[in-house]
Amino acid sequence: MKSTVRAAALATVVASAFGFAAAAPAADDPWRVLDDFRRGLEGSGPLSAGFVQTFVPFGFAPEDGETERGSLAVDIPGCLRWDYFPPFEKAFLLCGRTVHHWNPGETVGQRYDLSEQPAPGLDFFLLSTSDLRDRYQAELDAAEGNRLRLVLRPLEPSEDVVEVQVVIDRDDQRLRELTYYDAQRNENRFLLGDYRSGAPPGRFEPPEGVAWEEP
Repeated sequence: MKSTVRAAALATVVASAFGFAAAAPAADDPWRVLDDFRRGLEGSGPLSAGFVQTFVPFGFAPEDGETERGSLAVDIPGCLRWDYFPPFEKAFLLCGRTVHHWNPGETVGQRYDLSEQPAPGLDFFLLSTSDLRDRYQAELDAAEGNRLRLVLRPLEPSEDVVEVQVVIDRDDQRLRELTYYDAQRNENRFLLGDYRSGAPPGRFEPPEGVAWEEP
């Protein structure tokens, strides 16, 4: 599960949004900002983007981090998928409360049922804003340029996630950064860009011909 959270986005976010027109949210209310952001994403239809993920162990400089690149497809509240480019190709598909994880070209993959698990970090994509209020405390900070930084801290922290930071562009309401911190303060950051409307056919379906193992 830890590798799944580290690979996540949405962020992703979840992931998110990839763009919608809305009234400017109240600058001092983090939940209003998040709610407007998510509702706009849900109404935008399927979207695609590119991402750069950097994992930086605690105590290391950002330039010493481990970087991977890939593509993201999102159709909130239905599904979120992220694929990593070579040389370490892998793919994750989150639909509802089920995660599929596979390596392209291999015939065996992993399937996780999140129904009975809190899934900190991933629940950012799974739950409504009202449900997230019951799991996180939220703060709103200014970020670089005309951006807002939402800081979410689980009320019941896990080893995998103790803080989630979401950076949204105030002009176009698009997600620019999604960062997770674990209990050791290791940093897992996603930078998003190259937004496009739509997603390729079959993008939100597990591949055929793969045998799924459940831990």
